[in-house]
Amino acid sequence: MTGSTGAVRVGVDLGQGGCRAVACEGTRTGHASTPGFWGADTDVLVADAVTAALADLGPDRDAPVRVGVGMTGLNGQSPPTEPLRRRLRAAGLRGTLRIADDSVTAYLGALGPVPGAVVAAGTGVVVLAVGADGRTARADGWGALLGDRGSGHWIGQAAIHRALRDADRGTPGPLGDAVSAAWGPVATLPARWRESPPTPERVAGFAVMVAELARAGDPAARQIWRTAGRLLAESTVGALRRAGLADAEVPVAGTGGLFRATDLLLPSFARVLRAGAPNARPVPATGDPLAGALALAGPATGPPALTGLTTHVHIEERAEHR
Repeated sequence: MTGSTGAVRVGVDLGQGGCRAVACEGTRTGHASTPGFWGADTDVLVADAVTAALADLGPDRDAPVRVGVGMTGLNGQSPPTEPLRRRLRAAGLRGTLRIADDSVTAYLGALGPVPGAVVAAGTGVVVLAVGADGRTARADGWGALLGDRGSGHWIGQAAIHRALRDADRGTPGPLGDAVSAAWGPVATLPARWRESPPTPERVAGFAVMVAELARAGDPAARQIWRTAGRLLAESTVGALRRAGLADAEVPVAGTGGLFRATDLLLPSFARVLRAGAPNARPVPATGDPLAGALALAGPATGPPALTGLTTHVHIEERAEHR
């Protein structure tokens, strides 16, 4: 980066399953990853990801940086910026820092500056709808204990519940075999989980096996994925209505790991979406939340409605504003 006169952009996507970062200067990029939301303090995870991505880009940090962070766990609230700002400054960085709920960066990556709705579904799930009049509405994103209906965690947990219910009925099936293969005998599962509870991302990882069983024809696994699609669509319809888009012709994009299984998810999702918001149309996401975090880094931050959901600070200063 020697001799660079422009800012280096860094995007960070902090989710439950992992933290990814990309640094860009011209056509060159640097990449890094750190553990997810449950791995350490969020300011440590993000700062480590930023500095690692910059190191991958090149050793010279003379240029200012524009850092954009999409973060899970905010639940639509303003993030505490001072700990992260201090860490970035201690790393010798100067420039700007913009932080938003991960629903904002998912939206920027998937749809960009147009009205519509984006469903970000991985370990957890959050929906953001943005109206043409600037109204926004967020749905779910409550976390594994309170919500995340239809998410990877929900699918994994629903499959485990079904396997235990089948064991109670004396009708074990493929889901029970899969649970035993992943976590040991179901009879001793409660004691093991009390001693060492699995993280949400580990439970969500079981959704991959549930998808395999569904594609192999297991009816219970297929039903779980159909229900997940319905739940995601219900949250989407609720967000569209609250944003004034129930009857609007707007795009709805799905992003995140769950939407790789469109064969299992999309039929029920599209059916329920059509019933609740008949003019909304499912479309492929144009980019992922990491691309959205890079867009958040600036210089622009997207539609004014999303700018209002973003916290902006200077790394060298303490003052912050929205």
